[in-house]
Amino acid sequence: GGQGGGGFWDVVMITAADEEQAAAYRELLEWRASLGFIPSSPDYHVLRDPPGPKVGNGGATLVALDFLRREYGVAKLDKLRVLLIHAGGYSQRTPQHSVCGKIFAPLPAGPFPGASMLEMCLAMLCDIPARCPPGVMIKCGDDVIVFDSDECDFSRSGFTALAHRSTVEVALTHGVFCLDHSSNPPSCRRFTHKPPLERMRSYGALYNSEREAYTDSCFFFDAPSAHKLLGYYDAIGGKIPCEIDAYGDMLQALGPEADEGYLLRDADAQQEAARRGLFEALRGTPIHAALVERSRFWHIGTIPEILDHFCEVDSFMVEASGGDAKSHDFELRGGPNGLGFYAPAHATLPSCVMRSIVPPSAVLGPRCVVEYSELGEGASVGGGSLVSCAAIPPGVAIPPGVLLQTIAIRRQEGFGFVSHLLGTTDNIKGQGPADKVMWLGRSLKEACTCAGIPEETLWADATAGMLWDARLFAVCATREASLLSTLALHARLSGDAAALDKLTAVDAALGCGSSLPEGSIVEWVSLGESIRGKDAREQLRFRREVDARTA
Repeated sequence: GGQGGGGFWDVVMITAADEEQAAAYRELLEWRASLGFIPSSPDYHVLRDPPGPKVGNGGATLVALDFLRREYGVAKLDKLRVLLIHAGGYSQRTPQHSVCGKIFAPLPAGPFPGASMLEMCLAMLCDIPARCPPGVMIKCGDDVIVFDSDECDFSRSGFTALAHRSTVEVALTHGVFCLDHSSNPPSCRRFTHKPPLERMRSYGALYNSEREAYTDSCFFFDAPSAHKLLGYYDAIGGKIPCEIDAYGDMLQALGPEADEGYLLRDADAQQEAARRGLFEALRGTPIHAALVERSRFWHIGTIPEILDHFCEVDSFMVEASGGDAKSHDFELRGGPNGLGFYAPAHATLPSCVMRSIVPPSAVLGPRCVVEYSELGEGASVGGGSLVSCAAIPPGVAIPPGVLLQTIAIRRQEGFGFVSHLLGTTDNIKGQGPADKVMWLGRSLKEACTCAGIPEETLWADATAGMLWDARLFAVCATREASLLSTLALHARLSGDAAALDKLTAVDAALGCGSSLPEGSIVEWVSLGESIRGKDAREQLRFRREVDARTA
């Protein structure tokens, strides 16, 4: 590793939110290497964000460049081809990725069975290092891009970004390239971030009767550009002042028509100062759009997206495996994930099982996903549900339309377990008083009354807050007990006496002790608290143990 000029990336860097997540990522990298799943030639580094306020993926990019400069020296840095994958963050919209990261999430399609997002990412970008000068490729950890690298020229100076032909609806929430089609290939005049329709129109960014625009995904910058960014980092004394976005705050400074119009947009004084500093540092640096006309961009960022992609609502499974959607029974139309190929309305949707132990007697509903879990005989998972890292006792039913995951959390004596249950469309970041925040189809106020959760301690220090911070889940001694206790809570919430009786009987048979006697002292924790207090090592041990038994 770290040689420069070879056929693959010299360095692969992955960013993490905190030291606990970084330690988990390092252990996961060792595991993937021991399985022979990732190339051995690069140097692999995991870098945690600096402590304190969030720095964003732009701030994490600056910290990564400084690390490379210190680790390899300036002369060596100018020869390296680096892949930088941004994977820090707590994945609030997909909490099953909060402990081990989206970048290590299992995929049902990819370069080989058992591949995760990491291996998919390395396969997607494996042809680029041989085509680019020394520099850094920036990739987010939660999307899959299928494109023809023969269409891309990464040899030009400055920044080069993949540009995907997208509908205007997609362009409204992404970065958009403003092109000059009088040159061949078209040159990029400027880049604008999450632009409203009027701005796209005034910048001449719309095509095909204003139905389409070219949008962003990953991008590359050469070594001289890396030094410009390091110049800014040194000028601020290596202290990132606020959240910096690698797309909105860096790419908008590029191209011959870049102006100061974006500096004040949705920014406080600190953000404006950071943008201005980057604008000055990058002024005059070119940006090139590599138009990948036949590409597909898949976001794996929400639970409904995962259910749709993995259970063949759309053409992800076909196209991510290198197939052609047109040769399958898909219809080209607008759907939940924009214009694309979707299964016919009458299609029966399959379930998706990844790295899990599912006996023949278990029943899986349509459009459900099970990962790193073990189901007992006769257990069932309802349609439209996602189950992660769970140990489901025999005969136990997981309701439809929910996310259920069990995680290990650190205690003074060893560790405990918490099982989270959420509706797949619950707004985890939804905020308000207890009678306004919804959970599993009811207000939190109703839920507390039904389930016997003390409303006065629902949030740590307030009478209103986010679902993410609501203390709804009991800490238990075993994985099974925590799952039974959370399902019993759901049964009480939905007034399902039969389900409650069944869970009580299973609990008694297993001796779990999850059914909480009246007046017992329960430790209730929130999603956020349990993620922050995660025992990543124990969670990984369970994943690896289940994975080994599925091999």
